[in-house]
Amino acid sequence: MKTKTASAIRSLKNNRKIKIFLFFLVLSSLIWMLIELSKTYVTTVAFNVEYTNLSKGKLVQKKPVSTLELTIKGQGFTLLKYKAKKHKILLNLNNISKLNSDTYILPNKQITQLNSQFTNGIEVVAVLKDTIFIELGHAISKRVPVIPNLEIHYKAGYNLVEKLIISPDTVLVTGAKKFIDSITRLETSLLKLDNVYENIEMVLDLKSPFKKNQIIISTNKVKIFGKVDKFTEGTFKIPATIINVPEGVKVITFPKEIEVIYQAGLSNFSKITKNDLSVVFDYKQYEKDSLITYLTPVILQKSDYIYSLKINPPQLEFLIQK
Repeated sequence: MKTKTASAIRSLKNNRKIKIFLFFLVLSSLIWMLIELSKTYVTTVAFNVEYTNLSKGKLVQKKPVSTLELTIKGQGFTLLKYKAKKHKILLNLNNISKLNSDTYILPNKQITQLNSQFTNGIEVVAVLKDTIFIELGHAISKRVPVIPNLEIHYKAGYNLVEKLIISPDTVLVTGAKKFIDSITRLETSLLKLDNVYENIEMVLDLKSPFKKNQIIISTNKVKIFGKVDKFTEGTFKIPATIINVPEGVKVITFPKEIEVIYQAGLSNFSKITKNDLSVVFDYKQYEKDSLITYLTPVILQKSDYIYSLKINPPQLEFLIQK
């Protein structure tokens, strides 16, 4: 029994010594790492590239390199941040060199500007790629209409009471002539709605037919607004009026009055009067074809509040007296 107890005590002491050893080993390693990371190093790091200050009237037609490797100098602590995550740098396109038909920039001539983008003791020593070719073109602009791409199904008895509003309804597109000449309109992303009975108010993305670096659009989003209301039906009786009747000719119509049946939104229904409608029949229809025995209606005026209308009867019989 005493032998077992002594063995257990020795094992406990040995475990304690191992733990103490491991503690000081980890501690010394941390101290060593902190000392090493506080030193200054030179290393190569990859950065994402964005290009700025392109001359007015010019456009990059083909996207240049998007990643560059830079040799940078700094404390180990700071360098770790750039090694762990790719950061962004800006290259200036204001001073572009040209040789024959090639245009290019020399990033190593922008070291001062690159250094101004770092505020944490990092120094850019060199850019490993010494030449970046840039394909430029002359930019032109024009306005094109916005076409909404809609699939809207309304609840029974409901519909738009006014024309759908698109804002903006035109956009300015800018780019190389070869791209801009082919653009006649821009469509929105598809909007699908079912069982609609309330006003429509949405923001839709504009779809570009080209890549982002090939054309510039003045806005990439448009607002769509539509006033939706419950529809009701109304009727008016108005005299059957014939226009362009020659002198000395008398036209008798059957019937003397016509019925106008219309649909309008409930909120605008009371605003509609007979004066908002003008329906006539044109005698010239008969002059063009003397065999016809009826005239068809011509709507000269209709209130914007009226969604649809029909004339009863749809054809007007007539008798000519000379």
